[in-house]
Amino acid sequence: MVPSIKLPQTTAMILAGGRVGELSVLTLDRPKSALPFAGHFRIIDFPLSNVARAGIQNAGILSQYRPASLIDHIGVGASWDLIGYGRGAKILPPYHAAEGSDWYRGNADAVLQNLRYLRDRETEIALILSGDHIYSMDYRELILQHLEKSADLTIAFKRVAHGDRRFGYGKLDKDGRLVAYEEKPARPVSNLASLTIYVFTMKALVQVLTGMRDHDSIEFGRDVIPAMLAHHRVYGYIFEAYWAYTRTVDAYYEAHEDLLAGKIDLERWGVRTNNEDNSLVRQTPPIFRSWTEADNSMISEGCIVEGRVQGSVLGPAVRVRKGAVVEGSILFNNVVIEEEACVRNAILDKRAVIGRRATVGGESEPPAGSKPVVSRRGIALVGKGARVAEGAVVPPGGIVNPPDRIDLE
Repeated sequence: MVPSIKLPQTTAMILAGGRVGELSVLTLDRPKSALPFAGHFRIIDFPLSNVARAGIQNAGILSQYRPASLIDHIGVGASWDLIGYGRGAKILPPYHAAEGSDWYRGNADAVLQNLRYLRDRETEIALILSGDHIYSMDYRELILQHLEKSADLTIAFKRVAHGDRRFGYGKLDKDGRLVAYEEKPARPVSNLASLTIYVFTMKALVQVLTGMRDHDSIEFGRDVIPAMLAHHRVYGYIFEAYWAYTRTVDAYYEAHEDLLAGKIDLERWGVRTNNEDNSLVRQTPPIFRSWTEADNSMISEGCIVEGRVQGSVLGPAVRVRKGAVVEGSILFNNVVIEEEACVRNAILDKRAVIGRRATVGGESEPPAGSKPVVSRRGIALVGKGARVAEGAVVPPGGIVNPPDRIDLE
């Protein structure tokens, strides 16, 4: 239980990121943090909901890649109580001084370019968060440990299997102080992986970032943390609860498997979202016909299910017509599965249409050799608004690109 004390003035900065190539067609016109999850949620809802529960009143969202969907989703922050006097959520695009820039030069540069946002809010503690992770954390516990240790920086770590080179790894002494850190090493110094959740004392953050202003690029893991080890008090906080990383198609798919297995409890976690865009479908419960079979699945509002759905997650207003089969799949908003079509082990983006008697995905053996693949599990992908013709076959691991269009999300 977190003590009822007033924390220093804390501002959250959420690294909403750019497009991730590993997610293929799913991030062609949206940042990874805007990916739908569990039907009508978005991945960024998880850190934003954590921010709301911690009573943090301001959040800057650092987005550089096609932020339109994030702007629409976040709005003024009302869904997360980030509205009112002295409160707010704001999308922060790249800029240098008075002139716009094309891109942030790394995740730490994104914060550097927005130090004024932090200063304007009289920030004492800056909470830097990744926007593409799925978890429930009480940030107050993290901040309290930071204060108790008189730390300049506290990093949240989680124990993971050795050999996963996606992360930075740290080594802590018996007091929890960070004594070694390396980003994406071939041989990790420990099994403690950084979750890209940082608590900075504002003075230390400004000092380190402004000292790197002339660098070509600045990353927290590669540059900031190693630079602080020698002259600052850097500590670790070990997070023991559920956490999922959604950078790859397989990881995103597996997080949905965990959702259906009960490892992710949206209600208990208090996850909030902005449902204004889905207000019409949210007034309509799912409709199941008498011949419907639905097992171990999450069916969102406004769906009409006439076929068989198993082990799947259906977003709002999905239509599964009579005789169609959907197994082990994730369907975004307004997808249509026509009569007698079969969709297995696939992810279908918004407004995709699968024609009558078409087949998408299926069982797949892991690919042999080291050749890069989008999904080693053979998850098939159908892009936003794409159509699979009547009787056509999309093989396991196949990718259907969305049609050319100008009406981006």
